Amino acid sequence: MKNIFFLLASSALLFGGCKEIVEIEMRDANPILVVESEITTETDSSFVKLSLSTNYYQPGEIPIVKNAQVSVNGVPFIFNPSLNVYKAAAGYKGKTDSIYQLEVLYDSKLYTAKSTLFKLFRIDSFFQTYKDAQGPIPAGFSISYSAFDSRPTPRYTSFNQGYFDTIVQRDSAVGNTIVFDNILTPANQQYNFEIPFARFNSGDIYFCSFKSIDNNMRDFLEAYSSQNPNIPGPFQVPPANLPTNVTGGAVGYFSASDVQRWRYTVK
Repeated sequence: MKNIFFLLASSALLFGGCKEIVEIEMRDANPILVVESEITTETDSSFVKLSLSTNYYQPGEIPIVKNAQVSVNGVPFIFNPSLNVYKAAAGYKGKTDSIYQLEVLYDSKLYTAKSTLFKLFRIDSFFQTYKDAQGPIPAGFSISYSAFDSRPTPRYTSFNQGYFDTIVQRDSAVGNTIVFDNILTPANQQYNFEIPFARFNSGDIYFCSFKSIDNNMRDFLEAYSSQNPNIPGPFQVPPANLPTNVTGGAVGYFSASDVQRWRYTVK
């Protein structure tokens, strides 16, 4: 470690004498359409958000696209100025085992995307079990869910968890989205799964959400996770465009999901 320190110190002294300023001209690229869109089985939660890319080195307010023509399977999505997203008429929700196609006409260009809305596995209940301290994990209650999965493999699920904030009265997710599959899940039989590396106290209100996703959204989330690893300094991944299922030259994602949300109050 000392050898590394002395090497770095010597390098700093060597290059510290070079004070020539090198100016690099960075040309601004033309803005690209950015799509963020989800069709879900929750009533009135589906949306299409459109914006334009900005200069990476000069971040500022993100330009929202408000004048596009947007539809999903022929159903028009109209811009909602209070939410800055495009929404279908009230009561809209997705259906499982359906294919959805997004069409966006903007600036005389047509952008399209497809996503399959797979059915989520069945989640029947949550329960708690008291456990003594195990290594760095303190004593407390573990939380598990009981489920049943009869779907073919592989099927993919995105998972978020957190807690119910009693002050603002809403669910607050913590950490990154976790993606898992059902390849090793017991098929056609009831099974229990414990939320790993977590202990809870009486009165805690645990929150989690499950979303079925197709292969394209799995690839997008895994790439996003690698781009946003929460690791500082030189261990960060260099910024790069994420994979997209949107054609026509846009970036972003279009996803269809069966959704289940749960709250569990620890007794």
